[in-house]
Amino acid sequence: MKKVHLKSAIPIYIAAAVWLLAGLVFPKLLMKLPGLIGTIVVSVAGYVVGSKLFPGRDITVEEKIQTGDAQLDRDIADGRARLERLKAANAEIPHPGITNDLDRMTKAGEQIFRELGRDPRKVTLVRRFMNYYLPTAEKLMEQYKLLSAAEVKGENIQSAMQRIESSMGMIADAFTKCADNLFKDDEMDIDAEIKVMQTMLSGDSLYESPVNSIRRAANHSADTDTVQQCAFTTHHYRRSRTWQTTSN
Repeated sequence: MKKVHLKSAIPIYIAAAVWLLAGLVFPKLLMKLPGLIGTIVVSVAGYVVGSKLFPGRDITVEEKIQTGDAQLDRDIADGRARLERLKAANAEIPHPGITNDLDRMTKAGEQIFRELGRDPRKVTLVRRFMNYYLPTAEKLMEQYKLLSAAEVKGENIQSAMQRIESSMGMIADAFTKCADNLFKDDEMDIDAEIKVMQTMLSGDSLYESPVNSIRRAANHSADTDTVQQCAFTTHHYRRSRTWQTTSN
């Protein structure tokens, strides 16, 4: 997804209107150089003012994903088209639960396709998502739209709609897990990198793990206790010797 700024056409219309008005009201004015220059200045000023008053708008557009694999590019384009139809269905279905689930599904789907654009090798992890889960979700939504449009909703229609409503959460969870599975190897790589970094930092005395810190504190405490015990023993030994000498 990327933002594109669309300029307004109104400033151009304002500038054109200046020339049209000058030609209709003061046709002879345009035949002279001062009049021509004046019209140019007014039209430019109209364009500038119009640009300030009507700056246009920013829109979000889908970036085309290109992996270098023609077949995969077609599959991704087809999958994103299915997501767009799910979004359209979401706008037509006034059901809070389904709306929330469809939002999760479309966001997870977009994340999957973006990641495939970054690393096409991961397609094997989501092949079933692309070939079955996503098409089936779209089919269920189309069926739900047809059922909800029925003027008379008997027992069978109501039962079918309830089945679809109750299954949307399960499908949304599956979409989310499919998206998360694409980053499993990344998580393992990150964990390995962090462990190597910790080892190198420890070797350079720039980092101490919590476990080693606790052990060092425990060893220090044990050494302190030993010193205190030795001091206590020595003190009592000296007092004992002093008492014996005095007695003799």
